[in-house]
Formats: sequence, structure tokens, C-alpha cells
Amino acid sequence: MKREQVTAVAVAMVKEAGLINLSRKELCERAGIPDGSFPHVMECNFSEFVEELRGMDIVAAIIPVSKSRVPAAMRKEHILGVAVDLAKQQSYNKITRDGVAEKAGVSMGLVTKYFGTMNQLKNDVVRYAIKNEVVEIVAQCVANQHPKAKKLSPELKTKAIEFLAA
Repeated sequence: MKREQVTAVAVAMVKEAGLINLSRKELCERAGIPDGSFPHVMECNFSEFVEELRGMDIVAAIIPVSKSRVPAAMRKEHILGVAVDLAKQQSYNKITRDGVAEKAGVSMGLVTKYFGTMNQLKNDVVRYAIKNEVVEIVAQCVANQHPKAKKLSPELKTKAIEFLAA
């Protein structure tokens, strides 16, 4: 794929979600080029390319960016929700700070700010799953003999075992 084609894909992505949401990884996926080859295809690094896009007329008029901040509690809840979704898909033991941050659209530092270590985030995922009876994750806790699995109600433990048996 040539530079012009990748630029066209980037412009389409900016029109969809705004420049602030443009990521090199997703651009490379959509453009069909390996992520590591971006500098070779584009003859510049991603930051320089974003500055080029800023200079184009397309960026300013596309999506107005809200200047208001998202309350911390909402942001933390959003990150936890993303972590729960990832844990349901791939196991709470396999979630990563990078994966959660990418899916949540935040920096890894923000994940660390709200949850500290990955163990703390995983424990929060388990607590949430137990409180809200997210059987997919509770079943993982039972299967992995997570300490919190010992304290499950008999009903929830039965649901988890049935889920594992299915």
C-alpha cells in the first residue's frame, strides 16, 4: 500500500472518530500494512503524520472535542467495565494493562492511577463479577481456586460449576 492510500484510510478514520482517537496500530490494521512498517511506508513517524493530518482542512471541522473532563469515578468505572469484558472473553488471568488501556481508550498510566497493580485490577474484576454474578468470570475463579471462590454463596457456586460443565 502506498502513502496516499494509507493517508486516505487515516482521513476516513478521522472522519469516523476524530483525530484524538486515531492510533497507529488500528490505522495499520485497516490499511493492511504491518505495524512496524509504518515509518517505511509513510517516510515519517506516526507523530509527524498526525501533525500532517492536523494541518489538513479535514480535521478542524469533523468532530467537536468536548473540553470537559470525565469525572474520575466514571472513568474508573469505564476502565473496570472494559477489564470485565476482556476477562469474560479471555480470562481474568490473561488481561493486561496494555490491553485494558487500549480497549478503554486511555493510557496505561491512567489504568495504573485508578487500580495500582495488575493484581489489584484483577481482584477488582473478581469482586465485580461476584457482586454482579458474572458467571463467566466466577466460573474462572472456581476453576482457578481463587481465594474469593471459597466465599461464594452456594447458589452462585452452583451456577459457576454448571457453567463450567456446559
